[in-house]
Amino acid sequence: MEENILLKQLLRERKLKATSTRLEVLSVISGYNKAIPFSEIQNALHDFDRVTLYRTINSLMKSGIIHKASVGEKETFYAVCSSKCSWDSHNHKHIHFKCSNCKAVTCVQADSAINFAIPGHTINNFEIEATGICVACN
Repeated sequence: MEENILLKQLLRERKLKATSTRLEVLSVISGYNKAIPFSEIQNALHDFDRVTLYRTINSLMKSGIIHKASVGEKETFYAVCSSKCSWDSHNHKHIHFKCSNCKAVTCVQADSAINFAIPGHTINNFEIEATGICVACN
């Protein structure tokens, strides 16, 4: 019950109405302990049509509430953003780690800050995806 109140508050802070659809989708994504594959979201919300689900996910991404953690050949993974993200800017300076064995995707903070520069360019955001064997499979 308290989670629902927090999700409503988050939606309102990001200028979104706390509709039952958004609350259900956000509850499923935030309740997963790592990045969640789109197919898992669909399975959890089997009463939703695909168009409504895609629109809801897009509105949550545009509002800086969730982000795409990984896009593979067959599956897209979504994760909850940090409080540093907003409707006008995603601020992800972490690594998306995809396990080659169990296929799980997690957002991982690096031991040290990840900074780099490209001459003549301004970098607002970057994404790094690493693959290998996760702690659970190792």
